Amino acid sequence: LSRGSEARTELVRRPRLEPGMSSSARSSGWRARLPGVLGGLGVLTALMAMPAAASDTVRTGEVRAQLIAHAPDGLAPGRPLWLGLKLEHAPHWHTYWKNPGDSGLPTTLAWTLPAGVQAGEIDWPTPERLPFGPLINYGYENTVVLPVPVQVDAAWSASRLDVVLQADWLVCKTECIPQSGDFRLSLPADGRPLLTHARDFEAAWAARPAQWAGARATARVEGGALQVGVDGLPPDVQGRPAEVFPETAGVLEPAAPFTQDWQDDGWRSALPLNAQRSAAPDVLPLVLRFGPDQALRVTARVDGGW
Repeated sequence: LSRGSEARTELVRRPRLEPGMSSSARSSGWRARLPGVLGGLGVLTALMAMPAAASDTVRTGEVRAQLIAHAPDGLAPGRPLWLGLKLEHAPHWHTYWKNPGDSGLPTTLAWTLPAGVQAGEIDWPTPERLPFGPLINYGYENTVVLPVPVQVDAAWSASRLDVVLQADWLVCKTECIPQSGDFRLSLPADGRPLLTHARDFEAAWAARPAQWAGARATARVEGGALQVGVDGLPPDVQGRPAEVFPETAGVLEPAAPFTQDWQDDGWRSALPLNAQRSAAPDVLPLVLRFGPDQALRVTARVDGGW
């Protein structure tokens, strides 16, 4: 893939935070809110910018981040196009899922694309549970790709597609470092397939939770917990325990023990509510992982209100 020659790529390395940072700081576009969060923690350290040469890649001591693309049928209107941020973590460091759990912040992507080209939302791979003392966070170690589907309208016409990405991520081990990168990628639109990173995207798609058409999920609030029932799950997960990852932050208590069992071929669980919960969603998407290679996404409608 071609690299843009006019891009500016820089890393902003900000003061260190402890992984127990308050969940009130979590939001998309959290970079703008971070100084207030740091001030609230009494951290007074000057920001340090570290410019680098223009590239599709940003390297730090904790993460190698790269903007990548995949167009198996070539770049043209109506053909599949994916962009992604590939994060390679140094040993024992991690970044976060869309719901970071007890602490942390999700990685955010802000795209600048020409008219007629629209980027969708991150197609999040299934995360890992990341214990830290009494806390449980959700995120990724080692290597992860955050893929994003892109729509190219019929009216778009150019010899190249210039992609600009501004990404924010929080990388943590025993301490946390907020980092940012500005990336540029210039993709040829000459009909040739763009397959350099095919394996990266295939690994990301293999790691995302599957949508099981026959699954039916219900939920109700009772006794300080969300009572969840899921029926119609595939036979190969029947009787197996699940790890639970709620997509909506702040509703359930990530570190609290929970009960689960199988009744009449249905999975049942009582998931403790967050004592500081403010959200009351009508539906709650859940990722259930029944093993390292078997994750399913279900959406439970909350009956009876909160």
